[in-house]
Amino acid sequence: MIQIANPIYDSVFKYMMQNNKVCKILLSALLDRDIIEVKVLNNEIIRADLRKFAVLRLDFLAKIKNPDDSIETVSIELQKAEKSTEIVRFRNYLAKLYDTQANDTEVIISKNRKGETVRTEKKTPYHIIAIYILGHALDGIDEPVIYNYSHPVDVLGNPIKNAQSNLFFNSLTHDTVIVQIPRLRKNVKSRVEEFLEIFDQSRTMPGNTHYLLLDNEENKPAGYETVVRQLAGAAADKETKKVMDIEDEYAADIEDRIELEDIVQEQKEQLSQQKEQIEQQNNQLASLAKMLMSMGWSEKKIAEKTNMSIEQVKDIVN
Repeated sequence: MIQIANPIYDSVFKYMMQNNKVCKILLSALLDRDIIEVKVLNNEIIRADLRKFAVLRLDFLAKIKNPDDSIETVSIELQKAEKSTEIVRFRNYLAKLYDTQANDTEVIISKNRKGETVRTEKKTPYHIIAIYILGHALDGIDEPVIYNYSHPVDVLGNPIKNAQSNLFFNSLTHDTVIVQIPRLRKNVKSRVEEFLEIFDQSRTMPGNTHYLLLDNEENKPAGYETVVRQLAGAAADKETKKVMDIEDEYAADIEDRIELEDIVQEQKEQLSQQKEQIEQQNNQLASLAKMLMSMGWSEKKIAEKTNMSIEQVKDIVN
């Protein structure tokens, strides 16, 4: 068995992806594309408020090789969330990427009417690929890995050739890859699933969620051992261990505070329901008192019948 640090932890995931070679291998497996070059543009852990668990964001600029052997530079947005979070947040991050994404700049040298040399820049936005690694399962979807790629068709449903290379289409659409960690299965069916074994929480070391135990198997895809070695290094890294402890404490504190919030909210709802019931009872008594008064009953007799004081009966009648 091989012991590795658990990449469900943000600190471990960042440790793993800081190795450029490992980063290329993992992104290549997730996208099912050869990654020629990759550069990390941004990495951050976002904690919006008490009930919003952390979301790890990594932005990359990568040069990939497409199935038709063409080379393309793409902007990759990777988001990893251990707990369920609002879809709106994912959409906001994606919108931010559309707004601030890097552009391919082409310098054009030309002559103006006066014969003077003019230098202009033509900027073309890179195509966006969004990757979501989820620590929670999506309702009604059992597949561990889902690819949602843009495949334009005409009105008859026929594929449109060369649409993917069209600037307008390429700039206004994006591709999506979703990984559901709880849906990972033992009997893997593909290369990407073999790599995703490093996220399989059923392999957690008994009594310690910081580490996973992997089978020492042969015939793994190229690059698998490199990724595992990086995670084994994270398991031995004292600083990473400390940060994992902090993540555990933070998560436990959040859950305790959320549980307290839920108890307080439940008590408020119970008090509100009791108040509504009392108001309904008072309204019923008031209606009864008015009806009895209209029938000629005295205030004293109404008070005795309804268990109200004479003052209360007078207030209702008046």
